[in-house]
Amino acid sequence: MRLKLNQSGVALIDMLVALVIGLVVVGAVLATYLSSGQSGRLQSAFAQMDEDAQIGLRILSSDLLMAGYARPVSQQAETSALTKTYNGRPVFGCDRGFQTATVNTPAECGGSVNSPAIEIAYEADLYNTLVTEGKPSDCLGNSFQNGEAGITYNRYRANSDALQCTGPSGNAAPLVHNVERLQFWYGEADRTDPRKLVRYVNASAVQDFNLVLSVRVCLLIRSADAVITAEDAALKFYVDCEQVPKESADGHLRRAYVGTTALRNKMPF
Repeated sequence: MRLKLNQSGVALIDMLVALVIGLVVVGAVLATYLSSGQSGRLQSAFAQMDEDAQIGLRILSSDLLMAGYARPVSQQAETSALTKTYNGRPVFGCDRGFQTATVNTPAECGGSVNSPAIEIAYEADLYNTLVTEGKPSDCLGNSFQNGEAGITYNRYRANSDALQCTGPSGNAAPLVHNVERLQFWYGEADRTDPRKLVRYVNASAVQDFNLVLSVRVCLLIRSADAVITAEDAALKFYVDCEQVPKESADGHLRRAYVGTTALRNKMPF
């Protein structure tokens, strides 16, 4: 008697089909992983830019709200005008930066680079500044050693991709990184009607800084890392602080953030 053996196995074509299906599945998973990873990097970069911009605008706005502040020491009987410990200009700007200022004195224009700068002056005391060593302080936290109040001249500009402040003693330090450009426009009032804001201009076009009632600030923020890939080519294009379309050539995201602050100590009543 002959025994008939049934033999079965996997054909080559079946193996190839299974292999192709497996490769497709692995490729899809890998593509999804890479896509989600790039999306996460972009979201993280935008979040970092938003946070840097918010911190920078908050620092500048807080100081601008104090611009021109000083304690009143007397009042004129005829006009009811107050005489204060500081009656100088509340803000001062230069489109190309400042000269090296003498310690605790108003700045003067004379920079050599296209880097707009602003000086914010007011009387610093124990209530409107960070108290350091029992004394009021400047924008860097450096204390005034001569008493419980003093005139501070805080000077801001963008330097080495950071928002930098120079205190009245002449020392400087970065406050917020990834700030590529800092631009200011000054809201100037009509000389005959100090309550009427007539224009916003760059520093060089301001006729009288004592007539400035508000300041518009633009921060051009750059992402900390180069995150733009070939698939994200559209993200290379942005609009700068001057509303000029630009293209990023280094893979970093860029975005302009704008804020406006009224100088409440200069608003006429």
